[in-house]
Amino acid sequence: MNGTQQRSAERYGAPRISKRTARVLIAVAAAVFVAVVALVGYWSVSAPSAPIRAEMVGYDHVADDVIAVDYQLTMKPGTEATCRIQALNSGRAQVGFVETHVPAQSSRHSVQRVEISTQGAAVSAEVLGCDPA
Repeated sequence: MNGTQQRSAERYGAPRISKRTARVLIAVAAAVFVAVVALVGYWSVSAPSAPIRAEMVGYDHVADDVIAVDYQLTMKPGTEATCRIQALNSGRAQVGFVETHVPAQSSRHSVQRVEISTQGAAVSAEVLGCDPA
């Protein structure tokens, strides 16, 4: 040690860990951080973000208080689903709602049709979402 380092060590005390130990600890912490980031990245890529996707195809006014909704489901064959569909009036207020069970399909894409009884005149409809059953 030179004179300055010796006076500094006398005044403040010697370092708690050596420089070599500090470098090793930093390297280990960096390796753990990189491993965690890689693992989270792998999980986010390998996990399906949306196992079931629903898109509106169209709707028909069957009666003044009934609207029929056609929607396309994209999901893995053999998967069952529960879908929520709502009917809306001209003010975008909900006038009808149905939750329907879709049995397992043999193909990835299927078109479903459901009729919704409404509390008033419906001018449109939308699929709120579908989840695995």
